[in-house]
Amino acid sequence: MHHPRAAVIRTIAVCIAIFLAAILFRLWFITLSPQPFIYDQREYEMYAVKIFSHPFMLASHSYRSYPLPLMEAILYKFVGWADHQALYTVHAILDAFVAVMVFLLLKVGMRLGKLAWIGYILYAFNPFTSGYVGTGLSEILATFFIVGTLFAGMIFLRRPDIWRGLFFGFFAGMAAETRNAAFMWAAIPIMLTLLCIRWKRHLAGYIGIVLGLVITILYPLYTNWRDYHEINITKVDSFYAMEFFNGASLNILPPFTYVYPIEQFTMWNEYWSEYVPERTTKERQTIANKYYKKGWDIVKADPVAYIRWRFFKMWYVWQKENIFFYVEPGYESHRVYTYWGNLILLLFAALGMMSGLTFVRNKKIGTWIWGCFVGTIVYGTIAFCFSHAEYRLTIPFYPIIIALALIGAAAVVQALRHRIIPK
Repeated sequence: MHHPRAAVIRTIAVCIAIFLAAILFRLWFITLSPQPFIYDQREYEMYAVKIFSHPFMLASHSYRSYPLPLMEAILYKFVGWADHQALYTVHAILDAFVAVMVFLLLKVGMRLGKLAWIGYILYAFNPFTSGYVGTGLSEILATFFIVGTLFAGMIFLRRPDIWRGLFFGFFAGMAAETRNAAFMWAAIPIMLTLLCIRWKRHLAGYIGIVLGLVITILYPLYTNWRDYHEINITKVDSFYAMEFFNGASLNILPPFTYVYPIEQFTMWNEYWSEYVPERTTKERQTIANKYYKKGWDIVKADPVAYIRWRFFKMWYVWQKENIFFYVEPGYESHRVYTYWGNLILLLFAALGMMSGLTFVRNKKIGTWIWGCFVGTIVYGTIAFCFSHAEYRLTIPFYPIIIALALIGAAAVVQALRHRIIPK
């Protein structure tokens, strides 16, 4: 007879062992293709310089969001300026912890038992997010906050009090602030929560969610007002005008794109207020309107082509031909394996979207998690088709892709078993 306490201790020990192995795997994996610290990474670090240099670590940036640079600045206060290996180690720990949260979502939230362990291992050693651990990009932090939102939401649904609501709202807000592409995504888990739990009966819990969200906007709200005299909870340079123009003018961005059309360079040269500190809110709006108009001009010139490209991008944004973002040794020789491996993963994920509810054992929480999974994939498919549709945009959603693929594979196995051994 097995002692329950001994079983719990074994479970915790195995969880910790997989977690530590996931960290070591990522730190080893990024040595296969060290990434140059260039482009977006330098801009995030430029913002981190401003935060690091301010006595209270309060600084603004016109077109980069604050969570990653703030994390970098805090880290560098402890380990020394621009210790990139320390940053990569933190990324490895965060992404390994995402694996733990995926495991708990599947085991506790959906009660999938042994399948949860398989999901834990699959994410712990997945190459797709691991390839971004060795960069100064925001993908890993965004992944952590997106999955953390679902984990916090699961905890909130189990007991909707003000503190759990605060935790839930904070993670949702940080996911939105880390990647503005996910700004509206945060509404998905919160709106689904409203469908599961009546706000009138749990008002304190929902007050906690609101307070958590408010905490995440205080930083940009204050720094934007202080530096740009503008009430703005994200970035003062319009993210949506830029992405709409880029989405209309750039059809696809193949892996390792370094040369962009002249229109993009022209836009970047005049768009960013970071380099024109005297620019007013009205002037920023004028520039944003200019690029909205440029985007609409492209749409009106050939609306059929524009619509056709939107549908293509819905598919393209989920494709993966490369694991590492900037450089990848041997890319040409193994891109076909990456592409088809990802395609098979997406196929099983699609099956998981269709069959997920049949595996749910905890109806309220499990259905909520499945709804968030499906809502996230639908959101990413639609939202990113209006942007430049870069592969890395969907990387923060890959924990969900892997979880859904696991469920889809289980559905296939179950169907084959019933066919071979009918009931």
